[in-house]
Amino acid sequence: MSNLDLLNIDLKYLQFNIKKFTSQGYTYYRIQKQLDKNNKISVIGKTKDIAKQKYFIKLEQYLNEDFNSLDLKNMLFIDFVKYYLFDVVLPSGSIKQKTFSGYEVFYRIHLKNSLLSNIKLKDLKKEHLQKYFNNICKTNLKMSTIKQLKTFISIVLNYAVEEDYILKNYCKSIKLPKDNTIKKDKYLTDEEIKTILKNCKDEQLLLIIKIALSTGMRINEILALTENDFDFENLSINITKTISCSKQFHDEKIYKNENIITIPKSKSSIRKVYFNDKICNDIKKYILSEKERYLKSGKKYNSNIFIFTNKYFKPYNFYSCDVKINNLFKACNIDASGFHIFRHTSGSKLYEMGVNIKTISEQLGHSNTSITSNIYVHLDEKIKKDALKNLDFYFEDVK
Repeated sequence: MSNLDLLNIDLKYLQFNIKKFTSQGYTYYRIQKQLDKNNKISVIGKTKDIAKQKYFIKLEQYLNEDFNSLDLKNMLFIDFVKYYLFDVVLPSGSIKQKTFSGYEVFYRIHLKNSLLSNIKLKDLKKEHLQKYFNNICKTNLKMSTIKQLKTFISIVLNYAVEEDYILKNYCKSIKLPKDNTIKKDKYLTDEEIKTILKNCKDEQLLLIIKIALSTGMRINEILALTENDFDFENLSINITKTISCSKQFHDEKIYKNENIITIPKSKSSIRKVYFNDKICNDIKKYILSEKERYLKSGKKYNSNIFIFTNKYFKPYNFYSCDVKINNLFKACNIDASGFHIFRHTSGSKLYEMGVNIKTISEQLGHSNTSITSNIYVHLDEKIKKDALKNLDFYFEDVK
C-alpha cells in the first residue's frame, strides 16, 4: 500500500478517470494521468481498487523523485530488456552477479540482434515469440540453454506485466519441441578412467580429477578447497563454499572479471564428503609441495588459502581446467567433454556397487533423492543385463 497523505496532497493528482476495457476475454481497469510534461502514470488492474492502489504507489514514487517514466509507446522490446537489466536489476542487487552475468549473455548474444529486436514492447505477441523460438531451436544451441533463455524472457515480461507496461506475458504459453536427442551415458568406464589417470601429466589436474572421482564434488567446490577443509583422520572434506569467475557489472559497458566466493548452491550442498584412503597421501603430498612453493617465492602460506592456484598464486580458473580436461579426453581418444562427467562417474560407480540412493544423494549434495534417482535410473537396465549374463552357463551345452 502507498503511504501517501491523501488529505494534504495536491487535488490535481486526485482528479483522474478509471476506464473499463476488455482484452483477451478479460475485463481490466486503467488509469492514465499526465503528471507533468515528461512524466505519465499508466496503470492497469483487474478491479477499480487494484488500479487505484497501483496509481497511488506510482504517484508516491513520482513525488519522492523515484519515478521512471518510460516511452512505452515507442519502446522496443530489446530496449526494455536492457532497461530491466541495467536500470532495475543491477542497481537493486537482487540477484547474484553470476546469475546477472548469465542474463547479460542472453541479452547480448541471443536477443540484441534477433527477430525480436525491432518489435515494440506493446506490440509483442505470442506469434513473435513462438517464431523466435522455432528458429532458435533449429540452431546448435542446447535445449537446456533454450529453456533457460525462455525462462529469462518470461522473467522480463513478468516484470512488464507487474508494472502495467503490458497486459500479458505471452512467453508462458510458448511451446518448445521435445528434446529427442539420444543422451549418451554420462559416466566413464573403468578402462577410460585408467587411461585418463595414466596419461594426465599435470600433477595438479591429476589430483583434482582424483578428488572428483572419489567424492563426486563439483569443480567449483574443489577449486574452493583449503587445507582446513580436510579431515585426514576421518578421510573427509567439509564443503562450505564454492568459487566461480564471472563478470561484475557497473553498467552495460563497464565490468571486470572477478572470482566470487559464495556458499554452495543449496543447503544440501553444504555437507561432509568422504574420500578414498588411497588418495590421502596424494593430497598431503600436494599441500606440502604448495607450502614449499610459497616459501621459495617469499609468500606467506596459511591453511585458509586455496590449495589450487596458478603460477601467480591466483585461484585456479574453472575455464582453463575445462580446456585441459577436454584436451586430455582428446589425447586419450575418449568421447567425452567437460569436468562434470567425473561427478557423474563417481555417483554411477556408487550406484553400481549397491550403495543406497540416500547415501549417494548426500555425498553428491542433491536437494532430494528423486534428483539422484532420475540421474542414475538408466543404470538399472545395465545392472539387469549384467545380472542376466550370470545365467548364460545354463545354455552353454544347449543347441
